[in-house]
Amino acid sequence: MPRKSDPDRLPHPGRTSAERRALDRVGCGEPPACSPKTLRNLLEAGLIVDVGTETRRDALGSYRVPAYAMPLPVHYQWCSAVAFTDAEMEAFERELEASA
Repeated sequence: MPRKSDPDRLPHPGRTSAERRALDRVGCGEPPACSPKTLRNLLEAGLIVDVGTETRRDALGSYRVPAYAMPLPVHYQWCSAVAFTDAEMEAFERELEASA
């Protein structure tokens, strides 16, 4: 993950922590799980778009929930911002190997 000391690599600069969490969830294909105000701010800024609804099922039957996605240019910038540098990835892989 980007270090907080490197402001050029922070994802979603100028956004609240709730907005950043929602954007991270949408960027990973999950529902935003945020307040209506946060959702409205992200929609108005064009950082996410309403893509209709999706049907889910549980023990009581099927139900529909709103679905959101990032426009491709926003998603590309989000991926670039949250990606490890080569050095960070090497350190992360070494850490994983050491813990195994």
